[in-house]
Amino acid sequence: MTECPECARLRSESASAFSEYTARKDDLATTRKTDNSFATKRRAFEQAQGRHRECHKREQYHRVEAHSGYGSSAESSSVTEEFSRLRECLDIGDADNVQRAIFDLSPIHNGWATVPDEVVERLLTLLRSDEMYSSRLAGHVLNYFEFEAPRLSADQKSLCIGFLKAHGDKFTGVHSRQVVAELREGKYLASPNP
Repeated sequence: MTECPECARLRSESASAFSEYTARKDDLATTRKTDNSFATKRRAFEQAQGRHRECHKREQYHRVEAHSGYGSSAESSSVTEEFSRLRECLDIGDADNVQRAIFDLSPIHNGWATVPDEVVERLLTLLRSDEMYSSRLAGHVLNYFEFEAPRLSADQKSLCIGFLKAHGDKFTGVHSRQVVAELREGKYLASPNP
């Protein structure tokens, strides 16, 4: 079955917004708060973040409204196939395709209501290696937990928090360290109060 033109357009728009978001985030991460350009870069980051969220919402709305049953096994790639592609992209150092592979594991893209436990467990297992601790691409993988935080269960968030406590200080890249700090200090992994 071929993808509808609107799905393709929205997916491309979302991927572009994701790429812009990570570029702005990286730019902001390497700028000191005392730098004159910090405020401008912060605004650009916030605008990119808002655009990314809006693109996700439009894509999700279109799929819900136009495609009942989206996400069936016939229409979505298996988690195993997506992880194989992610691993290949990491192995060759292809940042753009790592971002796309992470984006393709999104519940919105796959029609899942929440993030499957298998995805969280496999991402954390992938990140738990000396190779990933020093990889400049680890931050892109860690970004998944920021973007998908609203769709993570309390148990999955607890698993991520435990991973960050045990392994977060081992990441050496600037982007990776920034994402670890945001996940630890931000509200991404905080469970809502009952």
